[in-house]
Amino acid sequence: MKIVTPKRLRQGLSQIRRELQQLGFLSEGVRKVRVKLTPFGTAYGYQYYGSSGDICIPAISLSRFSTLLGYPYTSLRDVLRHEYGHAVADLHRGLIRSKKFTNAFGSGHCFEKRGEFHPEVHLTPYAAHSPGEDFAETFMIYVRNAGGLPRGINSRTIRKKFLFLRELGGSISRGVRRWG
Repeated sequence: MKIVTPKRLRQGLSQIRRELQQLGFLSEGVRKVRVKLTPFGTAYGYQYYGSSGDICIPAISLSRFSTLLGYPYTSLRDVLRHEYGHAVADLHRGLIRSKKFTNAFGSGHCFEKRGEFHPEVHLTPYAAHSPGEDFAETFMIYVRNAGGLPRGINSRTIRKKFLFLRELGGSISRGVRRWG
């Protein structure tokens, strides 16, 4: 289990912001999102959706203790990618609250359904919690892989989500606020 230090956070943020820029997601609003290191928390990180938009990363997180129980390690950079996914959704609601999103993710972003994990539909078990978490987890993997599908993924549903993200990044970089 690693403690998140200010230096590790700065290094991770630098890389993630470059990735977001390359994929078209680093709009002025996303650029202004503050990422704060907090002393302690239960989650890996969180984003204040619909509020300040800030992202908080605990230096010590109860979730990081799960690695001691055999759960897979989640990198700081993946946590940042995931939380920036929430920030992109928050700051670009006109694009997220769209038929295109619903077609790609199966229902509206704010719909609070809990589903069962299915590898043809979700990239991670956590993505099955809700369409908003599905978006953030898919965003994380999309950004980590520079927009390319991970090896071995051949699901039509997941390809549709990646196509949505590609179109979303292009639209954000061109300043589009809503799709017609």
